[in-house]
Parts: sequence; structure tokens; C-alpha cells
Amino acid sequence: MQKVLLIGGTGLVGRAINRSLQDVYNVVITAGHHDVEGGWKLAAEETERLLSILNKEDPDIVISSIRGDFQAQLRFHESLANWLIGKAKRLLFISTVNVFDGDLSRPWTEDDLPVPKSDYGIYKRDCEVMLQKKLRDQLTVFRLAVVWDAECPRLHNLEESSRTGTPVHTYQGDAVNITFAEQIGWYAKYVLKHNLTGIFHVGTVDTVDYIEFEKMVCTALNIQMPEFEIEIIEGTAFQAAIPARKDIPEKFQITVAQVLQALKKNHGSQK
Repeated sequence: MQKVLLIGGTGLVGRAINRSLQDVYNVVITAGHHDVEGGWKLAAEETERLLSILNKEDPDIVISSIRGDFQAQLRFHESLANWLIGKAKRLLFISTVNVFDGDLSRPWTEDDLPVPKSDYGIYKRDCEVMLQKKLRDQLTVFRLAVVWDAECPRLHNLEESSRTGTPVHTYQGDAVNITFAEQIGWYAKYVLKHNLTGIFHVGTVDTVDYIEFEKMVCTALNIQMPEFEIEIIEGTAFQAAIPARKDIPEKFQITVAQVLQALKKNHGSQK
């Protein structure tokens, strides 16, 4: 059984990947700020500790969903890439739709070149470029849109605001596609099994106005509609990383409506 070192394995994305992979891989996880049973505590600033863990675990695959200071993360991933170079190993790097936030005029696919504006988008673009130069065919990149699942902070925020009457700050005119957390796990298992490399956009094939999606979630999950504090965006701003690669099975290409159905099913099972 191959070993996966899942860096940032206790976050929303990391948990989804771990659930998907743990039946076919030996998954060892790290967390940034607390100890993990059978795993490691590892922050983005700890490059020497990273190298020590890599040498001890000697993973076949590294998946990075780490968070932290952007410059620290860049140095962290450079050290990680240098350790991987020349080895029969691979890296799955979790990136973001924000690599396109310098141009919100349309949705973007994997063939488009990044145009970041925010510090976050620039960091992720720079990290992608650095990793691509160093690792080439050892690298797979997932760009995520807005991530939702039945236990995500965005959903908890809607529920809390509904209970307390605290307004939810939201956006009108912000056209997004949605990444369902479980979908990230499907993609991870598939691309690793089939040795697929390059860039993948993980999210719905269609878009939705962000405030409308939040209202749909409330309706689907029987959450009393909270008060919305709406920031109106003139025209339409697209924050959407649309999947267009043909080597991903059609069953993984889901719609906003299917995400809502899954949220309703999973949310109900936890009551």
C-alpha cells in the first residue's frame, strides 16, 4: 500500500481527501497547530521539521493543503519540491480560483493563464509556477472554487446567523461555481490512481450568484432565512474555475443543483 503524507489533513479540504483515500492508501496527516494521533504537528514556518518528517515517513505521494503566511508557505513548498526532485514520487498541490481574481469578466478553465490581483492569488500563482518548474510531471494542481459541505464554516455561519439574528455579509452579482468537498476526494483518488498530472479545476460545471446559492442552501436545509447584509457588485463578477479536462469521468462533473441535493442528504443524516 502506497503512503500518502497529507499536509493540512485536519482542515475541510484535508478531511475530504483523507476520507476518500484512507481505504486504498496509508495516509499520514499533519496539522498546523495541534498534535495528531498517528501524525505530525507541522506549521508552514517549519521547513526543517518538514524535511525531517519527509525523511522519516518517506511518502510515495505528498498532498499539500497547508495554510499560513504566504511567504512562509512559498519557502515551505520550495523545500518540499527540492526534496521530491528526482524521486519516483509525486505532489498534489491545492490551489485556488483566486489565481484569476485580476480579471472577473468571465469563468476560467484549466487552459487559461492565471491573472491574479490579490495577495492570496499572487502567492498561489507564484507557488504553482515554482512547483511546475521544479517538478514537471511529478506535479498535479487542484484549483478549487468556493468549498461547501454539510460541516463547512459557511453553512455553520448561515445557521448561527439564523439563530441569533446577526446579519450575513454576502455578495450580489458575484457569479461563482461551487466545489463540493467530497468532490475533491473523488478527484484526488482518480488522478492518483490513473497517474494524471497538470492542472485540474474542481467544482461545478455551472455558476450561480453567491447570495442566491446561500438562499437555496437555507431553503434546501430548512434553515430560517437570515438577514443578509448585501454588497452589490456592479455588473457580474465571475469567480469561477470551470472544469474542462476530458480525462475526468463525467460522473464527477456535477452541477449546483447536485451540490444542493448532496448538502441536503448529508446534512439530514447528521441530525
